[in-house]
Amino acid sequence: MNTRFAACLAPALWACTLPCWAGRPLASDDAATTDPRTCQIETWVARAEGQKALTLAPACGLVAGVELGADYTQPHPRDGAPSAGGLALKWAPASWALATGAGELAFGLKLNAGYERASGSSWQRTGAGLLGLATWQPHADWAVHANLGAAQDRASDTTARLLNLAVTWAPIEQALLFAETQTNNRREVFGNAVHSTGARWWLQKDRLGLDLTAHRSSGTSTAWTVGLGWYGLGF
Repeated sequence: MNTRFAACLAPALWACTLPCWAGRPLASDDAATTDPRTCQIETWVARAEGQKALTLAPACGLVAGVELGADYTQPHPRDGAPSAGGLALKWAPASWALATGAGELAFGLKLNAGYERASGSSWQRTGAGLLGLATWQPHADWAVHANLGAAQDRASDTTARLLNLAVTWAPIEQALLFAETQTNNRREVFGNAVHSTGARWWLQKDRLGLDLTAHRSSGTSTAWTVGLGWYGLGF
C-alpha cells in the first residue's frame, strides 16, 4: 500500500483493485501506528504516460497500537476513469515488538478494502486485502520493512499473494533515502512487479516532509510521484 494506481503510484498497477497507500514515501507499510488522538495527512501527485492522479490519504491513531486510515484518488484527465478510495485498519501493539541482538523487531497486521465510483454512480467495492507487517531496525539510520499477505480482486474473483520489501536509510537527520519492490503471484490481474527508489526531505523534522519517488515496471515508462506529509496533528 496492494493495487490501486494512484495509491501504488506505479504504472503496472494503474488498473488494479486494492488501495495500498502506506506511510509516505513508501508503498510498503511499517509495523507502527500513529500515536493515539493524533493524525497525519499525506497527499501526492502521480504522473506517467501522459496521465496523472491526485491522492489524499489521512490516518489517525484511535488507541495505542490501532490506526484507521482512508484514501481518495482523483485521476486526470477522467476519460471515463473512476475515482478510487480505500479504508484500512492497522494493528501493531507494542507487545508485538521486541529487542534482539541484531536490532529492534516489530510486527503488525493491516486489513484494507478498496472502492471505486464511476461518474454519476455510487461507490462500489473492488476488493479487500490482509497483510502481515514486519519492521527490522538494525541501526538508528537503517530500517527494513516486509509485508506478506493476500489481496482479492472482486471483478475477476481472483486472490493473489503479495510481497512488499523496502529498505530505508537516513544519511543525515533531515533526509531519508529508500528502495523497494512490490510483487505478487497473479500478475495477469494485479500487474507486474514494481521497483521504486526515492527520497524524503524533512522541511520540519518528523512533522512536515516533501518526497520524490520514481517507479518502474517491466514494459512501462517510469512513473513519478511528488508528495507532502503532515504528521503529529492532535485532535
